[in-house]
Amino acid sequence: MRKYKWNLLVFALLCALSLCSGQLLAQKPVSGIVKDKNSVPLRGVSVFIKGKTNGVVTNDSGRYTITVMPGDNTLVFSATGFKTVETSVEALAEAGVVLNDDYAKLDEVVVVGYGTQKRREVTGAVATIKAENFTAGAIRDVSEAIRGKVAGLNITTGSGNPSDGSEINLRGFASLQGSTAPLILINGIPGGFNTVAPEDIASIDVLKDASAAAIYGTRGANGVILITTKSAGSEVPTTVTYTGYGSVSSFAKKAKFLTADKMRSLKAQGVSMNMTDLGNSVNWLDSISQTGNMHNHNLSLKGGNRRSSYVANVNYNKQNGVFKKTFNEELKVSLDLYHYMFNDRVKLNMNVIRAYQKVSAVNALFAGIGAIDNPYRQAVNHNPTDTVRNADGSWHESTTPMQYYNPLALINETRGETTTDWTRFAGNIGVNILKGWDVNLLLSTHRTSGYGGYYKTWQHYTTTLNNMNGVASLSTSRSKTDNLEFTTTYRKNLGLHQFTLLGGYSYQYYVTDGFGAYNYNFQNDVFSYNNIGAGLAIQDNRASMNSYKNSNKLVGFLGRLNYAFDNRFNLMASLRREGSSKFGANHKWGNFSSVSAGWTISNEAFMKNVRGINLLKLRAGWGVTGIAPSSSYLSLSTYVYSGLYQNGDDLIYTLKPGSNPNPDLRWEKSTELNIGLDFSLLNDRLSGSVDVYDKQTKDLLWEYPVPTPPNFYSTTIANVGKISNKGVEILLNAVPVKTKNFRWNASLTVSHNTNKLLSLSNDLYKIDKDRLDYGAITEPISMNSHRIDVGKSLGNFYGFKAVDVTDDGYWIVEAADGKRKKLETTMYTQDEYKQYLGNGLPKFTGGFSNTFTYKRFDLGVVLTGAFGYKILNGQRMFYENPTIQYNVLESAYDKVFGKAVLKNPQAFVSYYLENGNYVKVDNITFGYSPKLVPNKYIKSLRMYASGSNLGYFTSYKGIDPEIARPDPKTAGIDDRNKYPTIKTFTVGVIATF
Repeated sequence: MRKYKWNLLVFALLCALSLCSGQLLAQKPVSGIVKDKNSVPLRGVSVFIKGKTNGVVTNDSGRYTITVMPGDNTLVFSATGFKTVETSVEALAEAGVVLNDDYAKLDEVVVVGYGTQKRREVTGAVATIKAENFTAGAIRDVSEAIRGKVAGLNITTGSGNPSDGSEINLRGFASLQGSTAPLILINGIPGGFNTVAPEDIASIDVLKDASAAAIYGTRGANGVILITTKSAGSEVPTTVTYTGYGSVSSFAKKAKFLTADKMRSLKAQGVSMNMTDLGNSVNWLDSISQTGNMHNHNLSLKGGNRRSSYVANVNYNKQNGVFKKTFNEELKVSLDLYHYMFNDRVKLNMNVIRAYQKVSAVNALFAGIGAIDNPYRQAVNHNPTDTVRNADGSWHESTTPMQYYNPLALINETRGETTTDWTRFAGNIGVNILKGWDVNLLLSTHRTSGYGGYYKTWQHYTTTLNNMNGVASLSTSRSKTDNLEFTTTYRKNLGLHQFTLLGGYSYQYYVTDGFGAYNYNFQNDVFSYNNIGAGLAIQDNRASMNSYKNSNKLVGFLGRLNYAFDNRFNLMASLRREGSSKFGANHKWGNFSSVSAGWTISNEAFMKNVRGINLLKLRAGWGVTGIAPSSSYLSLSTYVYSGLYQNGDDLIYTLKPGSNPNPDLRWEKSTELNIGLDFSLLNDRLSGSVDVYDKQTKDLLWEYPVPTPPNFYSTTIANVGKISNKGVEILLNAVPVKTKNFRWNASLTVSHNTNKLLSLSNDLYKIDKDRLDYGAITEPISMNSHRIDVGKSLGNFYGFKAVDVTDDGYWIVEAADGKRKKLETTMYTQDEYKQYLGNGLPKFTGGFSNTFTYKRFDLGVVLTGAFGYKILNGQRMFYENPTIQYNVLESAYDKVFGKAVLKNPQAFVSYYLENGNYVKVDNITFGYSPKLVPNKYIKSLRMYASGSNLGYFTSYKGIDPEIARPDPKTAGIDDRNKYPTIKTFTVGVIATF
């Protein structure tokens, strides 16, 4: 029996060996070359066996070798920018496979509201940026990677603070009080640019006009940005990609303040100064500065087959600012799973993102525009001959003049950090019920929690000057956003007619709450903010605590019809009926409709013999969108605590009205007309689009004075105003040079916008003289800088026009009628000598992106610019004045108008308004993809070096003419205290395994 078992085992082993040998003999390698239509070898083309996950990538010579098995009949060749080719193994010829350009990308899938369309079917103003066109380098979020690449989308980075994001605006400002930022959706879920790693993004689609954005109702008036993350697709081999870079940064430019040597030199020349020589030499700005740095690491794993695929992404980023102890640290982890079942009639998708962020409490000091404890403000205005420390080693603080603090002490004696972690989970199920009929259900939740601690030690100026002996604050917050989106789509083709009908339901619930505590007078610094109850201020009721909670709901019903005829005519109509808990009782629901049409002229019979035109398409669209009130309870009566009331031995908190009710409160409504032309010429060597729009917004929210009584509160928020935005946008893409080894791709965007305030009052709610004065100029000047006036644009500077100085250095100002007078402080609040001085909103913005490739080398150059506006140079206004007791700019002792050194106290006059026109070298990136020896480990490799914010062409004397404009009412102020912008140099690598 034992002998029989051994014989059986030997027989089985022989059979297995024979089978394996036969299988090995059946395997065979298949080699070839992939070229473009000009016979140029193509590197990086994916080659894989249809129906399987194994694949390879062509090398620098365009060659590949792949092992096939019996039954492997078809190979698939795909590359970005080329049409995918499938060919049988037997049909492969020595001449190789040729991939043709995807001219005009007419079959490119464009993401639109609640679905996708082919590019040739789009009738609205929709711009698309693919990941391969993102600007490389050190970026805080992906908004910096698309600057200048979308006409009409203005992205400004006016600060070098590691925790600051970009200001984003599309097609002007449509609100005075509500949000002016576009709605951002990541895979259909509300989010922000900072909630997704740039390396995880596949494409960004921008819905610019109302006909495209109306499907989003009260969230669409400022445009919609749709971010689509990367997916593995089908039949993709397992791929690991590492993307990493390191960077160093420094100030883009430094203002020229007096040094100790310069100050002494001027004094030796007999120049009278208010600063005293204290005998030291300190460069205060250098003392709080450092070389900034950033490092970013991203690891992506993807793969799949026809039924299941996955993408996993891990991203870590750490940035240390150019000011000491300012930093931002982020970690994001995401997982995206797809699965198809029941003959591909059911698609399941699950996406999970988990993120963590930590920001230094010192960042907030620099973010406090106008704050007296801003270390940058204290560093530039500090006496360069002062001392850092006293003889006993403690920080030196001076009690005269006021608001003069040691910037090093501010940084070193401030402790704490703010941490935020959030999770976004989304589940999606799509079902093909019948041919052409699909339904889709998306469920998502976004949970965020934050924790912030802040402590000022015993050595902080609040202790040394105010005897507070340590100050602590602590805050926690959390929020939850739940979303449900259900849509059903039916498609039907009847000969040359194509119909697509979409219907859906949308639900969003948002709730947030938080808690805060404040205390001071601690026994020591040991516990920092971790034992906040130990502060003795609690004993005399000077400590405080607070909490809050609010929520809102948004519900929408939506429908859309798309019709196409013979690839020549396209029509789209949509309607959304939306209700919000933010609206008043009389206006809980609103309707938002749109209609648009497209005529592809190049597909007409009379165009067939016209050479050189690949695409000529005319578009027209009209739509209504809205902006919901920013707060949840503006339509209701609210009450606030007014303080403590002594009632015998008892202390009673009293309530008072905080706002009046307004049952008529509703959304701000924008109606927009857009006419556009898309074109592609000379086999896509020149392509682009031109759009003209007219957007009229009414029912603007504003706070109006009302009589008391009968009202309980002195103001009421109501929908009254009207504003207009009109503009032109141009996009040009060109391939000026294209040879066997060299290619130049260029893209130019230009946009022009004008706005006008049409109304501020009606019969019930009125603003005096239909104008409002706004001031964003901080102490000690504390003057209004802007005027909002019906019939004029937003962003107008309004003040004194300085035309001369007296012989003893005092301003002479000119009224609108030409009358002149010496400026006196009693005139500061009078209109008689004030006039409009210019506008802080650019009339034109643009970007010019260039990519040059030569063999394995590539060079990218991105220029951005803005034109036709004024900047109020805050540093010159405050520090170009020798009368102050702080440090001043070197130019403070120059003769004004070549006549006299200024003796006028600090004031806002036109002398400090400068032309803001600029062209900025936003980014230059040089890359190299080395030739790799064929191996089974590294499929592709790219190394690059990059520089950002490298310089600009401008007459502006300030640090950087690119300034943020978060509020159109006070646009154009370059604040003296802002965290200066930085220039950055980066080296990075992208490796695929």
